[in-house]
Amino acid sequence: MENQKYITDLHQEHQDWEKKLAFYEDEIKIMKNRLSEVSAKNTDSAIKIKVEQYQNSFIIQKNEIDQLKHAIGKEESELTANLKENPVAYTHRKLDDNIELRGKIEIFDPIFESLKADFNQFIAENL
Repeated sequence: MENQKYITDLHQEHQDWEKKLAFYEDEIKIMKNRLSEVSAKNTDSAIKIKVEQYQNSFIIQKNEIDQLKHAIGKEESELTANLKENPVAYTHRKLDDNIELRGKIEIFDPIFESLKADFNQFIAENL
């Protein structure tokens, strides 16, 4: 029972995670645009190498976001299936929390924030 949460709480967390991931996707788009500006203004090979590294990092982070969104969608589908099977008193029922997914979300946040901070420093120095 320790790894269980109310269905409504799980659903709310999934929605919160999806919103956060959508925000990160928007931030990646903004960072890509700023990176293009830096690339266009600088011909230095060291800068071009950093630009490519950030491009690769953004691709990796976008792929991770896509995987997390897929996993959240799968969890939501399971919640929906459970509710269809037994719609009675669902606000009082608990289901297993996906600890692995929760851990991935908790790990993703600081990694993305670190990338963003490093990127903003790079932009400040080169734009």
